[in-house]
Amino acid sequence: MGDGDKRREGFGEGVNAPADHGSWRVRLRRWAASGSGDVLGAGVLFGSDHVLTCAHVIRDPVTGLRPERVQVEFPMLQGLTRTPRRTAAVAAGHWVPPFGKAQGDLALLVLDEPAPVPSPVTLHRTLDYRGAPVLIDGFPEYQSGGEWLTGACMGPGGEGDERVQIDLTGAGRLRGGFSGSGVREEGGDRLLGIVAQADESGEHGYMIPAATVAKYFRRFAERYVTGPHAVPGHRVVPAEAARAARPHGLQCTVTRWLNGDEDAWDTEVLFIAEDDERARQALYVVLNMADREQAPHLAVSPLDAAGPGPGAPGPAEPGASLLSRAGIAPRVGSIGLVLDLEGAALDDPDRPELREALAVLRHELRHAARRHTAPRHRPAVAVLYADRSPTEPATAVRILRELADSGARLLLVVRDGTHGFPYAMAERLLPADRAARWLRRIGARVDELSGTERRARRLFHRVEPHVVDPPLATGYAARAALWTVQLSDELRPLTGRGGPHFLEKLSYAEQAVDTYLLRARAAEEELRAVLDEHLRLRGLLRDHLARLARRGLAEHADAVGPYREAQRLLMAGPCPLADAERAVEAFARVVRRLAEADGDA
Repeated sequence: MGDGDKRREGFGEGVNAPADHGSWRVRLRRWAASGSGDVLGAGVLFGSDHVLTCAHVIRDPVTGLRPERVQVEFPMLQGLTRTPRRTAAVAAGHWVPPFGKAQGDLALLVLDEPAPVPSPVTLHRTLDYRGAPVLIDGFPEYQSGGEWLTGACMGPGGEGDERVQIDLTGAGRLRGGFSGSGVREEGGDRLLGIVAQADESGEHGYMIPAATVAKYFRRFAERYVTGPHAVPGHRVVPAEAARAARPHGLQCTVTRWLNGDEDAWDTEVLFIAEDDERARQALYVVLNMADREQAPHLAVSPLDAAGPGPGAPGPAEPGASLLSRAGIAPRVGSIGLVLDLEGAALDDPDRPELREALAVLRHELRHAARRHTAPRHRPAVAVLYADRSPTEPATAVRILRELADSGARLLLVVRDGTHGFPYAMAERLLPADRAARWLRRIGARVDELSGTERRARRLFHRVEPHVVDPPLATGYAARAALWTVQLSDELRPLTGRGGPHFLEKLSYAEQAVDTYLLRARAAEEELRAVLDEHLRLRGLLRDHLARLARRGLAEHADAVGPYREAQRLLMAGPCPLADAERAVEAFARVVRRLAEADGDA
């Protein structure tokens, strides 16, 4: 390992002790050939040659593009006669200007020569930011030595999904010069993210957390972002999988649980059949959508990699996916951790990533308990395939019970209803009335399904006389209602407490009902769109005729034929909407020509 590598890894002479934060706190100035330019804000040094900051901090105020170079200063290094300076440029492919709803706003700079002292810090992912006390440093105007503020993370906040809100708890306010500042855990040396913006009062700020940085800058994250991934690497799905995925009923249950909806329970159970690959893929997709670092439904286009020239356009948000249109859109950052226990021991994990994830989870839960976190804001933990774990079922359930009692919200995904784990889960982890409550919840879904189909049928009866081949209303409600009757009869002798076989039936029934409900809503939405379009065309035809009538041209020979054709298509019988639209437009062209000839501007 060379000297440069030693510096980057934190070895060798001159490395700051962990308590000395002078090496990573940097001040950014506008580059000027004649000397120092205006202070722009702050940044964080990683290793010996990379500086992370916000794109808006260094963006050219005139062109709105990335600058060719920036001046980086190290004002916190002690024992030097003058403040060391370096020149830096934006690394190729690492410029993400602000876009969308408070998204992006990141830039990674590369120094022209190594920093005087390498930085020992890394960014750290956490499972739950809520309530974490933090320190923020910045370089506001006339504060050459910088300024520290204290605050507490309040959880996801701001306009979009990529920020974490911070409320200041001490004296001072966030103002110009703090953007790009590192946000450090109080009492530790881990950085949780960088400051991106503040409200007008300066009492509340918004941090870009480590997982969001990792989403945009993956190669940087491989080296400088620590902590367990929320979703294990082998369960990550490509962005295209979420964009093209067809909605699945089980995703509704998972989304409600992730979002902490009123009818979701802190501990949910989901059975997936051994041979149901589509259901498993649907599960992985929705969990990825909830991961701040993955979020494939919000995946951006490839970042600018054109080199150090003036900035290219920012990433564009793709159109809404089928899942988002179906209401399957969990909040980004709502999954705390996915524990995949397939072939892995829960009591003594031999997988390093699983061991680390459990350790971090227990650490977070201890802190959450001290912060009195509200139930719906506790870490959401999906536990996959505990029935495929070598851990003895009773032991696995005991550990999960400890996590639940400490504040974790659990989603238990099970494949085999005959395994010992579901038996232990039903007896020792779930409440005694879970089966009865679950059946009532399914009944409420069936009632909603029935109402949706009634509305769709009414729409169909209005559309059918006028439109050829209108969408059909679905007819699942009667079948679903029969299931609830059969399940009620089966539960009655069990006095409200069902064993694992009955819970498995309930899970599959709810998934089916939710799938039916998704289809029924889609049919209702499509029928309503067809009806709205038909009414719109009728309104257009009426308005164009009124325009002619005001000029006494309603009976003009050139207008009568096109009007009657459009009216016939819209009113006389079923017709393709496209034909009616063409006929209305043809009449509109005649109206415009006649009106212009009559002196209408």
